Amino acid sequence: MARKINLNHITKIEGHAKLHIKIVKGEVKKVELKIFEGSRYFEGILKNKKYNDINHIASRICGICSPVHGITSVQATEKAMGVKVSKQTQILRELLNIGGTIQSHVLHLYFLTLPDYTGFPNAVQMAQKHPEKVKRALKIKQLGNELVRVIGGRDIHPFTLTPGGFVAIPKKEELQKLLADAKACLTDAKKTAELFCGLKYPDFTRETKHYALKAKKGCYWCPEDTITCTGGKECIAVTDYEQYFKEFFKPGSTSEFAKADHGSYMVGAWSRILNNYDELTKEGKDMCRCILPRKDNPFMNNPAQAIEIYEGIRRVIDVLENTEFKPEKPVVVKTKAGTGIGASEAPRGIVFHKYMYDKDGFTTFINITTPTTQNLQNLEDDIKHFLPKILDQPKAEIQLEIEKLIRAYDPCISCATHFLEIIWEKS
Repeated sequence: MARKINLNHITKIEGHAKLHIKIVKGEVKKVELKIFEGSRYFEGILKNKKYNDINHIASRICGICSPVHGITSVQATEKAMGVKVSKQTQILRELLNIGGTIQSHVLHLYFLTLPDYTGFPNAVQMAQKHPEKVKRALKIKQLGNELVRVIGGRDIHPFTLTPGGFVAIPKKEELQKLLADAKACLTDAKKTAELFCGLKYPDFTRETKHYALKAKKGCYWCPEDTITCTGGKECIAVTDYEQYFKEFFKPGSTSEFAKADHGSYMVGAWSRILNNYDELTKEGKDMCRCILPRKDNPFMNNPAQAIEIYEGIRRVIDVLENTEFKPEKPVVVKTKAGTGIGASEAPRGIVFHKYMYDKDGFTTFINITTPTTQNLQNLEDDIKHFLPKILDQPKAEIQLEIEKLIRAYDPCISCATHFLEIIWEKS
């Protein structure tokens, strides 16, 4: 007789989804991940919009990743219009993206993931026994907020970004305060990396290809327009990404999924570290020692995010100590017909924005590919291989372990729609 178990609400992820599992005589026969959030229609909303309005709308795709969507949007526009921005603009955008990444990583790690590993259902209850951890998280989160606010104008949906540069440059005293705050957070960031590298993660491996933007020599946070596969063995031009990564829909799901020619793949913090390990600081490399032997374990995305928080703060300190920012007007944009593709490393992995413009600077076509879209198929494949290892556990434990795997990917379902009700079938 078939057995069904319904879990109507899963907390601690961005969005909602349904997981359908079928087990016959102890063998996993079916795992289907279905997304049922309402379609967002951003690609339609952005059509026929003026080039200097696009990034302000695009940042609304996600309240968590708004800085990187704005950055990637202006990159796509600039490439379509043939605009070259200044070195100062590049550095400010790098700092802005680091700020957004810190915001996202610390929220995911401390408030969505850590309760799973400390035996609490949520961060509020965890805080009663571990107040020092929550205080540490809030301190780091505040630094991320301030980075985005000072550079982007506000700590969510930054508005100073514009094609060609920034409409306002941060004041010297604000940057000095950021530098002091970053230095004050460095110890907390190190403790964060030590904490998440030291957690006991499930012993699970599945060989997976990891893709990330190639980092420039000596700068982990400075991506080039080249995509590398695990270990830098494969290089793909960003302009060719659609030839390698194919998006598709599944029946009953409102989200897009993506595959490469070889099948599913992973993007995100763990993929970035595996591809750009050589560009980490010495301290960052030392932190990776305990997780590198488990390169095929997707749970390592959690400590990878923690290491990125440390690396990000180190980079902020280095830039602010060695850079003098000056008043600067954006490069003048001369509209023309063209196509541009922007690619950035969002907290959850590579995000692509592709825009086509007419001669007057209005969009005629938009395609946005988010990291979660790219991770969903790999996540589903991981669940299929993970389940057989835990089927002998009680139902509640199986459910928790699956949720921990899903949360390790830090999925942003809201971004992916163009988690988790579990339906079990046993016989």
